Amino acid sequence: MKIRSARTLTILLAAVALAATLALAGDASKVVGVWDAVASTPNGDMSSVMTITEEDGTLEVDMVLNGMKRGVSKEKLDGDILTMTVRYEGVPYDVELKVDGETMEGTWSGMEANGTLKAKRQP
Repeated sequence: MKIRSARTLTILLAAVALAATLALAGDASKVVGVWDAVASTPNGDMSSVMTITEEDGTLEVDMVLNGMKRGVSKEKLDGDILTMTVRYEGVPYDVELKVDGETMEGTWSGMEANGTLKAKRQP
C-alpha cells in the first residue's frame, strides 16, 4: 500500500509541475516577441528594444538601451503583469508593466528616481 501511495504522490506532483509549466507557456505567448519601448526619465525619453523569449517555462528578456545591451534579471509574468530588474550604469531598476495585447504600460524605479515606460510589439 505504501508503494502505491508513493507512486500516486509522484504522479500528482509531476502533473502539477507540468500544469504550472504549461500555464506559464500559455501566458508567455502574451509577451514573447520584440518590443519597442520608451521610458520617460528625468533626463528625457529613452528608447529601448526588448526581446522577450520563453524556453522550458522560463522567460528571458534581452534589452538594448542607449545602444548597449543591459543586464536583465528576475523576469516574471504573473497574469498580465510583467516584472523584471534592469541594470543601467550598474544600478538596478525595478520595472513593472501591464500587458494589454500589443502594448505594455507601466513604471520603473530605482536610485530615488522613477518614471513611466510604454512598449509596443513590433509587427
